[in-house]
Amino acid sequence: MQGCLIYYRYKKMKRYFKLLFLASIVAFTLLSCSEKKLEDGTYTLEVYATNDLHGRFFDSLYVSKENQVVHPYSLASVATTMNQARENNDNVLLIDIGDHLQGDNAVFYSNFIDTVSMHIFARVMNYLNYDAVVVGNHDIEPGQYVYDKVIAELDAPYLAANAINTNTGKPYFEPYKIINRNGVKVAVIGLTNPNIPNWLSPHLWKDIEFEEVVPSLEYWVKEVREKEKPHFVIAAIHAGLGDEEGNDKENPARYVAKNVKGIDLVLAGHDHKVTAEKFMNGDKEVWLLEGGSRAAALSRASIELTVKDGAVVATNVTGESLNMTGVTPDPVYLEFFREDFLKVKKFTTREVGMLNNDIASRDAYFGPSAYIDMIHTLQLDASGADVSFAAPLSFDAKIENGMLIYQNLFDIYPFENQLYVIEMTGQEIKDYLEFSYGMWLNPDPVKNGHLLNIGLDDKGKRWRFKEPSYNFDSAAGIKYEVDVTKKEGERVKILSKVSLVNDNVFNMGATYKVALTSYRASGGGYLLEQGAGISKEELNGRLVERLSDIRELLYIHFLEHGFIDGLKLNHWKFVPQDVASKLAEKDYKLMFE
Repeated sequence: MQGCLIYYRYKKMKRYFKLLFLASIVAFTLLSCSEKKLEDGTYTLEVYATNDLHGRFFDSLYVSKENQVVHPYSLASVATTMNQARENNDNVLLIDIGDHLQGDNAVFYSNFIDTVSMHIFARVMNYLNYDAVVVGNHDIEPGQYVYDKVIAELDAPYLAANAINTNTGKPYFEPYKIINRNGVKVAVIGLTNPNIPNWLSPHLWKDIEFEEVVPSLEYWVKEVREKEKPHFVIAAIHAGLGDEEGNDKENPARYVAKNVKGIDLVLAGHDHKVTAEKFMNGDKEVWLLEGGSRAAALSRASIELTVKDGAVVATNVTGESLNMTGVTPDPVYLEFFREDFLKVKKFTTREVGMLNNDIASRDAYFGPSAYIDMIHTLQLDASGADVSFAAPLSFDAKIENGMLIYQNLFDIYPFENQLYVIEMTGQEIKDYLEFSYGMWLNPDPVKNGHLLNIGLDDKGKRWRFKEPSYNFDSAAGIKYEVDVTKKEGERVKILSKVSLVNDNVFNMGATYKVALTSYRASGGGYLLEQGAGISKEELNGRLVERLSDIRELLYIHFLEHGFIDGLKLNHWKFVPQDVASKLAEKDYKLMFE
């Protein structure tokens, strides 16, 4: 019993004490705690989970937008709910399922501005007494320095069993956590998304190899069941829902819930969906929970275990999603982190320079736009490349001309993508664009009456793109037309290269330097692989140069010039113009009016 007390006290110590005494204390503790069998009876647990927080730690906006001064939900709302859940109940677990280090100024500030103080994410996780935290793909994105720092600062373990250190052959992060609640041992096995190499530059995950979810989970379930003898096993996976019949690499959660043996509960994330559903896994019922994003919902599993002769003979789980909209933010939590909020707000609201023209991302879907062409121009000027590829990363952002603050740079460019330069042939550039417009445009615009590849959402109320709009790359540095009356693969006609120095003839057999994001250069969206036909293995050999983060390049431009022009280049167009313009007018009204 004394060993158990030591175990719980040691969790409060500083990280370096944990590392120094980890092996001896954990070994002694687990031995002592596991020697005593559970008495016969019924045991209850409550498991709560957040996912895809993306830095939404505060209820207040850094910059007021019209009359809205607070978010409808945030981690402050979760704090209120968890206070209520834990009142007179110590059989409560709280887990985060990943994607928390990207998406908000709070984490950006800790990632890249104030890199000395304790990371804001570690502070809020520790304050709310999270029991385990899973690594998401966006948590690798800030780089090794950041996630290593978070590992050291978290009281809870940072889990990713399928992220293997290639130097040791063991998980880079912790693979699982055993949580003891009044004698009940709960195993939380955490896995990150194995598709990370297709999205992020290799230097961000140096010396890490990512295994697919299902085989890795099967191994660790067997390992944990045999070694730890838990009473309940949770698969906490930063992976989307997918299909219960198909083991999709990126989105296998439903398949896991139905097919992976030895698990009692699946907690998912990544695709920002809200669900509480159950599957028959053989003769066993397994719940799958996911809570949207940015604390929109809190997943809760109510668990009842029946024990006889020291063993669990019956397990009953009920899952649900708790909507956080309208939940009063915890004032004590907000006050505790008030200074952190104010620091980020001060950083967010500082002036950076003048925007001389209005820009709107919605214009980018219908032809050349000031928004995308400003990015194209920035990329070409910074890299000296022949051609630029860029897509609208904000679905419907509008920035009016005038003095911009740093927040506006996030509105214009919300992701931490670096600018890369790779070599591509003229034919590969054309094939890349064909693939992009194949996702972007309706398969048969004239017959179907839509320019864009859109459809009604699941509720049949709103029109949405069928493919992610952040994969709708256009090009600059060349002049071209996109014929909407032709079939996929035959729409793009490149007329010439735009250059004031070199011959403007575009040669399909020539090699050009192409500026694009690190996400795209790493295979994101499959435009290079499936579109241009450049294999994943070949991409590294095509790399010419790595430059700074694109948002940073935008900021540097303001520092050097004091302003930026958002001007259309008018270098490409949909043809025939009479057909395209009518369809565009119709789709614009459906999407945005």
